Amino acid sequence: MRRLIYLLLGALGFTACSDNSMMCEYGTPTAQFTVKGRVTDADGKPIKGIVISSKEVNYFSENGGLEAVTGEDGHFATQRVKAIGIHGKLLFTDIDGAENGGEFETQTVELHTLPETKVAEGDGGWDMGEYEVTANVKLKAK
Repeated sequence: MRRLIYLLLGALGFTACSDNSMMCEYGTPTAQFTVKGRVTDADGKPIKGIVISSKEVNYFSENGGLEAVTGEDGHFATQRVKAIGIHGKLLFTDIDGAENGGEFETQTVELHTLPETKVAEGDGGWDMGEYEVTANVKLKAK
């Protein structure tokens, strides 16, 4: 019965787009996205060990998602994900307390408000290319 349903959905132009059972219409335009940036305190000093995680982001990826941790210089970069559009939120969370120079409040950033740069062209069909989204964030001390 399940195979029959999949066959009928496929004939109607629907196909599974990812391993998390998200359905999308066949031929939906998608793009590759990477989020990069730097996390600092109010004085502009880099903060290491801040966890960046995503919330409410619909993407198709086998290599993780929009998650990262800042390095010594406060910089981070997520894995590249494939998505219909870059919507949702990034959460910047201090999980190690005072070890990184202070305790900082969690901050949420809406992805659609961040600047994006096209870094590669797509195939001219359904592949819209590759984009880098920049998230430079100043965290407030608790």
